[in-house]
Amino acid sequence: MRPDAWVARWWAGRAGAAGAVASVALAPVEGLFRAAAAARNAAFDRGWMRAERVPVPVISIGNLAVGGAGKTPFAAWIAARLLAWGRKPAIALRGYGQDEVILHRELNPTIPVFSAARRVEAARAAIATGCDAVVLDDGFQHRSLARDLDIVLVAVESWSPRPRLLPRGPWREGPGALARADVVVLTRKTAPLARAEEVAAELGRMHPGKPIALCALETAPGLRMLHSGGLEVDAGMMRGHSVVAVAALATPGPFIAQVRAMAAEVDAALFRDHHAFTRDDAIALVQRAAGRPILMTRKDAVKLRELIPAGTDAYVVEQRVVLERGGEALDAALRAALEARG
Repeated sequence: MRPDAWVARWWAGRAGAAGAVASVALAPVEGLFRAAAAARNAAFDRGWMRAERVPVPVISIGNLAVGGAGKTPFAAWIAARLLAWGRKPAIALRGYGQDEVILHRELNPTIPVFSAARRVEAARAAIATGCDAVVLDDGFQHRSLARDLDIVLVAVESWSPRPRLLPRGPWREGPGALARADVVVLTRKTAPLARAEEVAAELGRMHPGKPIALCALETAPGLRMLHSGGLEVDAGMMRGHSVVAVAALATPGPFIAQVRAMAAEVDAALFRDHHAFTRDDAIALVQRAAGRPILMTRKDAVKLRELIPAGTDAYVVEQRVVLERGGEALDAALRAALEARG
């Protein structure tokens, strides 16, 4: 088993005795991580470390854990919303391996994307081109760029009121950090709506008065062909078939579960998050599929499109953002952030 796959099982509590030993051994390291994160946040809160401000509204989309909450599709959705309101938004991000940069450009071809090691440099580059609002993808912990609105996503599937922080678990900060958030958005891919409402009630007790929205990240009814110009086909054609599901995600479980809901049998080909696919990887996937359809996220498609041979039975599973509750509060917070800066 690959080390990253074992870590995912360990974080999920399915690594047996070895996982229990690792949890005990790394408890002091988790304590150091927790203390370091608290000290850094305190430094910003007390003004010992200062955030740089840019002359346009900055809307940050972030989360508390490592991947899995849907930051990229939600940030793209927010940017598209601002565009529809007549703004000239840009996406700013760190751009790990450039796959997320390409993904944003595919999701919103008319919205510019800027990446830099320091988010403030990406924001300034966007402003220099005439953009009047910046949407920060994965910005909650990156406090060196001041923001006008902090939207924090929490995946319902991985919610815990007492989570383990890195390296003992996937969380960067605990739920107490949501006190810094302006709006909390609970996202769900496979969890039922009733579970999302339970988590919302729990968070409401922890942070009274905090605006909380519920959002489903649903699979679209159509699949996009990896080649052939992205032609859309009915996802129902996978019913009764065996497929290979490719996922290079921090938390691939929800995506695999979504594919299982549309196919009879799923062979999960898992890679570490942000995996840099090679030609050999693509050949191995085609051989593994042996004529079966290959399904993948758009995040992986932007890297595999040039590697998997044209004519391969390969498709992109699209996700769409569906607000189920709290949309009015979210819109009000967005408009207030925009109007406060002119």
